Formats: sequence, structure tokens, C-alpha cells
Amino acid sequence: MLDLEQRPDLTGLARSIDELFASLPEVAPEQFSEPWGLDDEEIGASTEAPFAADPDAAEALGVETDQEAAPTASDDEEPEPTELDLAVAAWLDGERHRDDEIRALGAECLKNRDLDSLARAVRDLVWASGDGEDPAAYGLAASLMSPVVLTRLVTHMGHERVEERRTEYFEVCRRIGPDAAAAIRDDLGDSTDRLARRICYSALIAMGDASRSVVEEMAESDNRFLVRNAVGILGETGGPRAIELVTGSLAHPDGRVRREAVLALAKLGDADAGQLAYGLLDDPQAAVRIAAVVTCGELRVERALKTLISMLDATSDPDEALPILHALGRLGDPSAVTAIEKHAVATLFSRPRTDVRVMAYRALAAIGTPHARRLLNKAVTDKDPAVKAGVKQILHMR
Repeated sequence: MLDLEQRPDLTGLARSIDELFASLPEVAPEQFSEPWGLDDEEIGASTEAPFAADPDAAEALGVETDQEAAPTASDDEEPEPTELDLAVAAWLDGERHRDDEIRALGAECLKNRDLDSLARAVRDLVWASGDGEDPAAYGLAASLMSPVVLTRLVTHMGHERVEERRTEYFEVCRRIGPDAAAAIRDDLGDSTDRLARRICYSALIAMGDASRSVVEEMAESDNRFLVRNAVGILGETGGPRAIELVTGSLAHPDGRVRREAVLALAKLGDADAGQLAYGLLDDPQAAVRIAAVVTCGELRVERALKTLISMLDATSDPDEALPILHALGRLGDPSAVTAIEKHAVATLFSRPRTDVRVMAYRALAAIGTPHARRLLNKAVTDKDPAVKAGVKQILHMR
């Protein structure tokens, strides 16, 4: 078992992985058509996703959609205040004697299916309560809460386009705790709005310990869609069971879950995690193999060196070469220079793609042998202006 208390700070490492994935192009559609970074299905079932939406996601979650009471407005366009809005505002201004009136108005809103007013009231009261500074405000908010109201609160959060206000929603959800996390989980599976799913995914991460129990339940679900999202979140948030749950997903029958698990290891793990990633370098799914390549590089798994060189020598796919080159640069072993050089230097018989050449020169710079430096110095005058500019940037030249 890996000791999470002793793991290094991998914030920069996680960022480098995400940046690498964001920069790499797509692979063939018969593989995973968007294997880099957070894609649509990782953050909710999608009608426009490169992976097919999971039609059973909502049913598996037991979600009951409320067709008759869709939100009437996003929080970017607040509607005219209702009686409940006005009463809550007055209460927050000091008219604390209006508790019973607010509860009665809340009951009337629930009866009339005015869930928007209730969601705003809960949001404003929880936000005003601070982090425990005003228990009366939180208690009044709690008296208005119910699963359906929290679901509407989460829907409002998903429609919020102002980042600062989304962050406030994340804090409100954190203060509410697991009940809010459960509502976010349900919306993550039920929403067809791409940005809303991303917001839900980010909210569960931002909630930290407050969402952990729900995320861990997701990771142990029979629904591979939930498992995949949970593994990605655990890779960001860690926690006492993170390594256990992530490593348990490495053998999942769905390749997309395995891929997410091995990427999470890069953010959570130590040398033992690297050995687990090494074991997936021969996975039957290309996207899982590439994720294992990146993780072996990020965790500097020296044992993977010969395999990575063999993979680089064997591939004719630029999209596969990019992460392998990146990983070899991270390992920094001089024995990889010859294999990398073939992808860096254009010849009469071979002209690698420009982004592959730049990545190869980055790897050579990281290794830094005399021959690697000579190749870099020569590339400063390369005929491809993009390669020349990339090499100058690598060498910090103007």
C-alpha cells in the first residue's frame, strides 16, 4: 500500500500531464477519439461527446428528472425577486424575526414547484452563514433544503457562467456537504450540457473532504461511467482510499476506466504506482497504453526505458510518438538519444511531423548529452520555421 502522507507535492506534475494531453491531437476513431485530458464522458454523459453517452446513467443513479419544473433563468439573469427572495434579503439585513414567515413561504414555493426561489434562498443563506460563523443562517437554510431543492441548486450552479460566482457555489456545496455532493453526482450523470458537466466535475473536486464519501461510492459503483468520473476526481483530490480505489480500477473491463486510473496514478503515486503503470504498457487498448507511457514518464519508471524505446522505434503514428518522446525526455536516459533523433531530424527519406520534431528536441534537451546538444544547435537554423522557433524557445534564445 502506498503511503499518501509521504508522497511528494505533485501539483506541478498534474498540471504538466493536463497540459500535455491538451496539446496532443486526436487518435483514430476506432480507438478513443479524444484520449487527452478531460473529455465529455469523464465529466458527464454527453450528446456531443466523442464517446457515446451512457443511456443507463440516470437510471443507474436512480435519478428522477423533473420535466415540469425546469429552471426559469440562469443566475446570469436573476429574475424579479419573489416574496421568498425579499423575505430572505430582509432576514439577512437584520429582520431575524421573520424565520417562520420564510419557512411558510418556502413550503408554499415547494407546493407550487417554485424550486428556483428555494434554490436561491438556500444559496444566499448558506453563503451568508460563513464557515460556521452564523449557525442561525445555516439552520434556516437547512429547513428549506430537500433533495429536489439541492438538485435545482446544482442546476443553477451548472448554468452559472461567471467564474467567481461558480466558486461561491462550490463553497456553498462544500458547506452543505454529502447531500450536495449526491445532487452534483446525479446532475453529472443526467445533464446534457457540456459546461454544466464540467462544472459538476470541478465542484466535486473543489469540495474536497465534503464530497469524498460520495466520490468513493461512485468509484465502487457497477456503473463504469460513475467509476471513471470518480477515478479522475480521486486523482485530483487524493484521500486515504484514493490509491486503493484507483488501483482497483486498473483491471476494469472498460478501457476508458483503465486509462483514467493509470493517469490518476501519475498524480497520486510513488515508485510502486509507477510499477503498476508499467504493467499496462502492453494493454490491448491503445489509449490505455499511451496513458501508461505518460505515467511511466511522469513517475520516472526506469524499468520502462527499454519498452518505451522499442515502442518509439516501432511506431509510425505521430500521435503515439508524441507522448513516448515526452516520457523519454522525463526519464532523461542517454541510451534513448538515437531513437529520439530519428523523430527530430528531417532527412531525404523521413520528415516527421512538425509537432513531433519539436517534442523530440525537447526530449533531447532534457537528456542533454553532447550529441543531443549538437542536434539542438543545428536545429536553430532548421528550414521549418516552426521547428526553428520551437528549438529557440527550448534553448531560451530570441
